[in-house]
Amino acid sequence: MSNGIISLYAAPMSLYSGKVRSYLRKQGIAFTEVMPGDASFRENIIPKTKRGIVPVVQLQAGEVIQDSVDIIDHFEQSPHAKFSVYPTTPKQRVAALMIDMFGSEGMLKVAMHYRWNFLEHNEAFITMEFGDHIVPGATPDVVRAMAQKAMAPMQAYLPMLGVNEKTIPAIEEHYLELLALLNAHFEQHPYLLGGQPSVADYGLIGPLYAHLSRDPYPSLIMKSKAQRVYRWVERMNAENADIPEYSNYPQHFFADDEIPSTLQAILDFIGKDFLPELKCTVSNIDDWLTTNSVEQGLCVTEKPRIKSLRQMDYPFRGVTVNGMVIPYQLTMLQRITDFFAECNASDKALLDDFYTTLGLQDWLSLKASRRVERINLIEVWGQKTA
Repeated sequence: MSNGIISLYAAPMSLYSGKVRSYLRKQGIAFTEVMPGDASFRENIIPKTKRGIVPVVQLQAGEVIQDSVDIIDHFEQSPHAKFSVYPTTPKQRVAALMIDMFGSEGMLKVAMHYRWNFLEHNEAFITMEFGDHIVPGATPDVVRAMAQKAMAPMQAYLPMLGVNEKTIPAIEEHYLELLALLNAHFEQHPYLLGGQPSVADYGLIGPLYAHLSRDPYPSLIMKSKAQRVYRWVERMNAENADIPEYSNYPQHFFADDEIPSTLQAILDFIGKDFLPELKCTVSNIDDWLTTNSVEQGLCVTEKPRIKSLRQMDYPFRGVTVNGMVIPYQLTMLQRITDFFAECNASDKALLDDFYTTLGLQDWLSLKASRRVERINLIEVWGQKTA
């Protein structure tokens, strides 16, 4: 166990590690970062998590928490957090959860494409990154050899995500439009919901930091086309607010549940490019459940390390993408639908009216026929919803 409050098992090039590391820094929570190549990860962590993935947090008492959402939520309920990253007003709360889900689950195609399809620019950098996290302190030859073994399975994810010659133009068009929308927002505001970070910021920082601002080729794109986004990435990794260029900007969420036009444009973009994929995921899970017998409490896949039930086709910017059906995504979707279901009648009407104008009203009530829950560090089937 480290000398800090917690040990954070993470890696610089890991998408979800970036989300948790940023949160801990902003909250002033002391931690010691440990590479997953450390012997303690194999001996103490994997036997509990049943899979060798990061980030994982180990508390001083020895408790292990895996999954970026679970880690953030743990500290949100503890005395260690300086401020909550969850807005309390209805429109902002739903917007934050939607963007968190999009950044965490909807940007995988972009992040993986720009890392693995530009190896002439990225290979030397990511070889060092992967090797160092597996065998920290090893000689350069050992680092390179171990990195190559670890990198091959990651590259194999590209076709499973639907990244190929037919879809790449749409993926790149999608990303450049997102950068432009985010850049326009950050020209006026330091964070997505005003003067402090929310779960929306943490959802986006994962891919935008670990892959898209650090890997050499996409880093050049961000710095040349979206300087305000790159500055936001820096800000999200600072321990303080880091907003000197926004003179006297109040360090709290927008007042009166405001969603400014620049943020509405981002939500509209997400609705057009990610909601169709999410609907197909729910439909495919329901279809899979009609032909497979499951029991409440059982792992959603054959083994915890397997993420996907099967492949599916979904529409994306005029092309068909063949991607994975990932039950975990229901856990993030349920955060939105559960919040909406618990709202009073007035707030429900407000949310329905507002998100209908953005074409996002279906997101508020989209449900699979059975829930997915996180229990004992793995995803399991929950109760039937109908």
